Amino acid sequence: MLPAVRRYISLRIEELHSLAQKRGEAFYILSGEYGLLRPEEMIPWYDHLLLTDEVVGLVPGVASGLVEEGVSELVYYTADASAVIAVAPYLEVIQQACSQACVELKVELPPGD
Repeated sequence: MLPAVRRYISLRIEELHSLAQKRGEAFYILSGEYGLLRPEEMIPWYDHLLLTDEVVGLVPGVASGLVEEGVSELVYYTADASAVIAVAPYLEVIQQACSQACVELKVELPPGD
């Protein structure tokens, strides 16, 4: 078990987490396996990339998590879904979840991309 922010070995996640901390902003990770995660949430190792046919099943939990966390607006950093096909299901989840939870969504490329 590791905190989500350490489980995902990613320079992008490290940089975005650090930026959020510097700005005093909340930071979440969207997991294809576990949904919306706070960085300190303990999760086991897994190897699963979200598939298009799994989007519908993940949306309600993510929407519920956004409501529980009191999120009213969200900046979602992602690669260009038209260039990196694997990110498309994640983008679809966050778009649908934000819509259901009445959260204002802004989609951006990660800083430096």
